[in-house]
Amino acid sequence: MNIKDIAALAGVSKSTVSRVINHADNVDEKTRQQVLKVVEEYDFLPSAMARGLSSKGNNVIGLILPDVDNAFFGQVTQGINEVLLDSQYTMILCCTGNNPDYELRALQTLRQQRVKGILATTSAGFCNVKEAAKIKQAIENISVPVVLIDRAVKGTTWNGVYSDNTNGAYAATSALIEAGFREIGAFISDMPLSLGQERYSGFLQAIKDYRLEPKPELIHLYDSPASSQVIYKETCRLIEANSLPEAVFLGNNIITNGFYKAILEKGIAPGKDIHCIGFDYSEILDIIHIPFSYLERNCKLMGQTAMKLLLKSFEEPSAVREECIIPAALRLDGSLTRGPARS
Repeated sequence: MNIKDIAALAGVSKSTVSRVINHADNVDEKTRQQVLKVVEEYDFLPSAMARGLSSKGNNVIGLILPDVDNAFFGQVTQGINEVLLDSQYTMILCCTGNNPDYELRALQTLRQQRVKGILATTSAGFCNVKEAAKIKQAIENISVPVVLIDRAVKGTTWNGVYSDNTNGAYAATSALIEAGFREIGAFISDMPLSLGQERYSGFLQAIKDYRLEPKPELIHLYDSPASSQVIYKETCRLIEANSLPEAVFLGNNIITNGFYKAILEKGIAPGKDIHCIGFDYSEILDIIHIPFSYLERNCKLMGQTAMKLLLKSFEEPSAVREECIIPAALRLDGSLTRGPARS
């Protein structure tokens, strides 16, 4: 069943059916009801793409994420969806796995679907210069408003919603120092991205401000996205070499999962033998009541803010870039206030 069939059954032209489906005003009410009766009788669902072509766009938002296994992105998506439910828009979700080829394919699909706007956590920062340029160009070719989430892309005018990475890492590291620790390590991934660089910068600035010397052998930086398995293996190696520090800053919840898996397997008691502060809440550690201090990000708020920025750009197009920085709240476990457990 297509528009031609509906037109024949209703005894009208294809253009009249199209005007009725697209809620045009220049159709008399009798004809409108005649067409709608046939549409309802045959349960006709017009092609979203066809409607988009006739109206120069449709009510679909494109969302590009690396994955949805990460609790952070799951909550961001929930925040986006909460705003969408009160709007006329729906969403297409594309997961790229930080693979530039997958992302380019997703962007091509979104362009074909004539999406109204794009929310994106892009993999461009992990790509080589040529691949990153292709991704940026592919986004620009869609010619719709764009809001970046969590990962900034240099050299663009796109709006964005980001975490306060520098101040968050600084607050976490300062809390460890103020608790009496002087031998402080760090595990930080995503170093090609501004978020990784900012968390590292905040960590180092706290060390410097408290007149301590950073110890390179205790600082573990990773160019790639976090992998709990990589962190697990590295932590096991450090334990076997008796090289764990007194306290450690963990750059995100995936790093936290790998680190805690290793120390718990090796019988090292968190909150007693070692103290940690992670960037992001860990539901698993909370459920099993493992001592853990963390920076709590309002991930749903990030998603809500991003979606509201996109909606605003539909109503109020502006050449001025808007960036929203969402702070993280420091949540300290009681064991941290008792100070170092080692001599």
